Amino acid sequence: MASGKALLKKYIKDNHIEEIEKLKSQNKQCKVSIDYEDLNQFLIDQSGKDFWKHQIYEFIDQMEEIFNTGNVTLKFMNVPERDNLHDLDATDNNKWISTKAMIKNMTDVRVDLKQASYICRECGTQNTVNIADPNQSETIPAYCRNPDCAGTSKSMFLDKDTSIYRNYKLLKLEEPLELRNGGSTREFKAIVLDYLASPFHNLKVGDVVNVCGTFKIEPRKAKGRSDGYEFIIHVHNITLVDDIFEDSRISEEDVAEIIELSKQDNIFELLCNSIAPEVYGYETIKKGLILQLFEGNRPANDTFKTSQMDRWTIHTLLIGDPGIGKSQLIQSMKMRAPKNITISGTNTSQAGLTVSTVKDELTGTWTMEAGATVLADTGVLCIDEYDKLSPSAQKSLNEPMEQSTVSSAKAGLLQVMSARTSILAGANPKYSKFDPYKLYREQLDIPESNLSRFDLIFVLTDDVDEEKDSKLADALLNKDFILDESEILDIDIFKKYITWIKANCFPVLSKDAKILLREFYVDTRKTALETSDGKPITPRDLKALERLTIARAKCEYRQEANINDAIEAIDLYKEALSGLGLTLATAGELHGVYSENELSVISDMENMIRSNMDIEGIPLSAESIRHLEMECGVLCHEKGINREGIFDIAYSNVKKSL
Repeated sequence: MASGKALLKKYIKDNHIEEIEKLKSQNKQCKVSIDYEDLNQFLIDQSGKDFWKHQIYEFIDQMEEIFNTGNVTLKFMNVPERDNLHDLDATDNNKWISTKAMIKNMTDVRVDLKQASYICRECGTQNTVNIADPNQSETIPAYCRNPDCAGTSKSMFLDKDTSIYRNYKLLKLEEPLELRNGGSTREFKAIVLDYLASPFHNLKVGDVVNVCGTFKIEPRKAKGRSDGYEFIIHVHNITLVDDIFEDSRISEEDVAEIIELSKQDNIFELLCNSIAPEVYGYETIKKGLILQLFEGNRPANDTFKTSQMDRWTIHTLLIGDPGIGKSQLIQSMKMRAPKNITISGTNTSQAGLTVSTVKDELTGTWTMEAGATVLADTGVLCIDEYDKLSPSAQKSLNEPMEQSTVSSAKAGLLQVMSARTSILAGANPKYSKFDPYKLYREQLDIPESNLSRFDLIFVLTDDVDEEKDSKLADALLNKDFILDESEILDIDIFKKYITWIKANCFPVLSKDAKILLREFYVDTRKTALETSDGKPITPRDLKALERLTIARAKCEYRQEANINDAIEAIDLYKEALSGLGLTLATAGELHGVYSENELSVISDMENMIRSNMDIEGIPLSAESIRHLEMECGVLCHEKGINREGIFDIAYSNVKKSL
């Protein structure tokens, strides 16, 4: 029976030799991918033993020498995951592993010797030494290979021009969010070489990857000297995976149960009841949270650089009085979202949200480390106490919330990271209790540009209602009153339902749904323009309604979003607006749209300010500013609009024009 080495050689010769020769002629770093499934089936057919019993991975480096591949590296692809990153320890030394990991940070492309060429000064003979990896010390030949020469290591010098070099990168890997046990994780150092470390192989901080290679224990080097030992993964192959679309934990039995669940008439109600079942009421808000989990349609060729890409993530903001269940709703989403991170705004910085630049203690170089929005890529980022974030931190979320990316330029490092993250935020009103008779802007410490990016904004108020209070008291005092297992889904199947549906359901809008959404958009804008107080909605609102409509169809695993889905999306949108004291005719206020009356007052104030500057000069005196603010108040009163911020806008516009 042929050995594993002979079988691998035969397989490569029969299936890949032409590809290898073609790539060798290009004279650049590249790779040939050997499919695990095809190779494994070939091995079983030929010998009755599979990839692992033959320990085929031990022979792959020898194949590169046998076929003289040069800059072409041979890599196994689609190797099934057999190991959990957090389980690896000293007993796994020198073991070949295949696992899933997330890139925490990485160095830039570096270069080191792959084959050192030493020239003997005595006779001029070239002596070559192969260097396995960048951690290996250079070994100068003890004697010249020329048998007629008496040269020793002292007569050797390194010829930099004839030596062969290789790319390498150092990575830090940790367990992906959805696989972490109790939120804890472990960090491992890894080395990638040759093509995998070249500029052609695009990996980013925050990417979830499949990794296979050798797990080793090696001396730790700190400031040039040995300092104990450390775990390190010598990566054979590393490939980007989509952890939402590929979840090996969902079995065929799970899929059958998911499809059966989707056929139930009350599946949407079951899903909604499963969100914070211990919190009584808030049916509308729970509907919005369920739609946020399903999201809109991700593009089939899902890359964050896709041209003409529309945002598919849904962002939700909960504004509520303290102690009425806002944080419990967020915690429930944390427990039920397949992939999530939960943070508090009280102790989170801008760098912690997006990306930070840190000096790697192992390498001494600056590297970028992913923040919460990048780490939660394709999942949900739950932010409690959102109003406690600094204004700059809130504004730093503008890009990921709309563009699904995080761009950074720090310490000479430029990088764009994927942040396809839905954001669920909870905020308290500025004065603790939300006042429905005051403008919402006066009660929130959230920048307008950031607020406008939320698809749904719900207000939770602590209203006194005898009947409602009585039911709430029963719910709180008698858990059985609400925790009926037949009316909610188990958390495990809930997560699997969300994950599988998102990966396999891509509804399209029906003709009737498109017509309804179009007419709603056109009619709402027309109504807003017919009144001087109107503030028309924007295309951003229309896209939000489209996402909500598609998400509603996903809940029932339907490939078409119909008119009823559009109606529910519009009703949810209206309900959210009403809590803020806005109507459809004034909904554009969320996006900074001004009414005709407001624009008229701003224009008049700009003229007054310019006139005063012509007479008094720049800057205006404090007395002149107070006088102009009073004039602004009078104009606002006459037009029946709120004066809040109007003078500041006019004054700012004039200063910008100078």
